[in-house]
Amino acid sequence: MKKQIEVNHLSFSYHDTTILDDITLHINQGDYVAIIGPNGGGKTTFVRLLLGLREATSGTIMIAKQTPKKARNTIGYLPQYVNFNMDMPINVMEIVLQGRMQKDKLFYTKEDREIALAQLEKMQVSHLKERKIKELSGGQRQRVLLARALAKEPTILILDEPTASIDLEGQKEIYALLKSLPQTKIVVSHDINILFEGVNKVAHINKKLHLHEGVSETIRKNDGHFCEMELLDILKENHV
Repeated sequence: MKKQIEVNHLSFSYHDTTILDDITLHINQGDYVAIIGPNGGGKTTFVRLLLGLREATSGTIMIAKQTPKKARNTIGYLPQYVNFNMDMPINVMEIVLQGRMQKDKLFYTKEDREIALAQLEKMQVSHLKERKIKELSGGQRQRVLLARALAKEPTILILDEPTASIDLEGQKEIYALLKSLPQTKIVVSHDINILFEGVNKVAHINKKLHLHEGVSETIRKNDGHFCEMELLDILKENHV
């Protein structure tokens, strides 16, 4: 398979504190990667390095043979927290059109609007295009923000806690939508249910990275139940 992201011996330190230590991870085109690990383990820092928002202390990241900064236009990003002023008179279509923004671009084209509408339709929220952001539920808002990321027409999607603050039914719907997308996907999540939704690689980050492949084929829910302790046992069994 074609390698799309190559991370080699990556380390990052902040004020003499090591956040990430000698991480190597290769992601192929079409992979669906879940990034898990404890709070403060370095997951968010790793994502920022992939996006070119931070510079590595040592090691390299190449995305489609380019540095993260040069490859940024190929990545659609959904951050964990998006701060909107709920009193702003901005509607759903205008939010999704932001994904078509480019440097020095002054106006949206007809094509931009067609692409934005197509992504809203894919996320099954095109009927909300005239609604204000404050009028949406948490699940609807996440669909709109995912449509904005997709409006960029990326080859890679990076999503940080895409189901946070969404009810169980909404989480299932978001996971189903993500599973259907053809892009290479990297999802940071505390929700281990993501491992049942088509993920083919699990990267556990806690300063160092341990990669587990084929975990979704190994784990099974017991009477609909699966908890973190069972996951840890399985990851230990599969870790070489």
